[in-house]
Amino acid sequence: MSEKKILIVSGTHGNELNPVWAVKKFKNLISKSPKSKFLEFTIGNPKSLEEGLRYIDVDLNRSFNVLKTSSNQKFYEINRADYLINKYGCQGSEPCPIVVDLHTTTSGMGTSIVMYGRRQRDFCLAAILQSKFGLPIYLHEKDKNQTGFLVEAWPCGLVIEIGPVAQNHYDSEITERFLIILNFLGDLISNLKNNRISLPNEISFFVHQNSIDYPRNENYDIKALIHPLRINNDWKGIDEGEPLFLDINDNVHTYKEKEIIYPLFIGEAAYREKNIAMSFTKKEILKCDQEWINGFLSFLNL
Repeated sequence: MSEKKILIVSGTHGNELNPVWAVKKFKNLISKSPKSKFLEFTIGNPKSLEEGLRYIDVDLNRSFNVLKTSSNQKFYEINRADYLINKYGCQGSEPCPIVVDLHTTTSGMGTSIVMYGRRQRDFCLAAILQSKFGLPIYLHEKDKNQTGFLVEAWPCGLVIEIGPVAQNHYDSEITERFLIILNFLGDLISNLKNNRISLPNEISFFVHQNSIDYPRNENYDIKALIHPLRINNDWKGIDEGEPLFLDINDNVHTYKEKEIIYPLFIGEAAYREKNIAMSFTKKEILKCDQEWINGFLSFLNL
């Protein structure tokens, strides 16, 4: 059986160019080294990448739990999701137990980790990355309108999200950030096998609560924009009365709840079609268990 353990996916959205470039450069850099021994690489949505579009028919990163019907069975992304699972899923022809999905965002998220649900293996991998790079973690849950993510189709998986960068725009600083993480992942399995990685005492993360849309009028047109004080201030807490939106008459729409909240993906361009202006999160801290490493190694048959 193949030794490949980690599937690296880039181009899940075809207008996010920097992960694809970073993977191409990384593969060139390690072409004659053992660093790629445990890594497999694939383009998530090659057709949308060719067209420079986020997707062709539907969002691939919402297509991994979609029931095929007569109305969607010809959708490119739904069939592409089946292809990726049948090839790289645990029962696939070239199975990889871990997936890392590389994305960029137009919002000021910096370099961050996105988790989907509270799987112990995901926490273990996220804790390793947070300890190494100090990355903030967004734990996405409690949102029935946003499901079918790629990493959920594997028994262990994370998203690496880097921004801000415009869609269909190359940025060498962004690609270099991806390369740093790819280089670490290239050594991860060997370092785990040789007991060179331990977990921190705790992991901190921001848990999804809900998403909010832009304020709209009776015709459902946007009537207010994100307030200047919110722009590029992802991960920063806001209290009751602080501004969220500013309308055309300079009226300020404020946050009205009493509990501190942390907005993320503020003004993400791709989310406007999903009627999301930003997502609200609350901060949590979880104690790490060093036994997670043993469980992770056992999961990988190491």
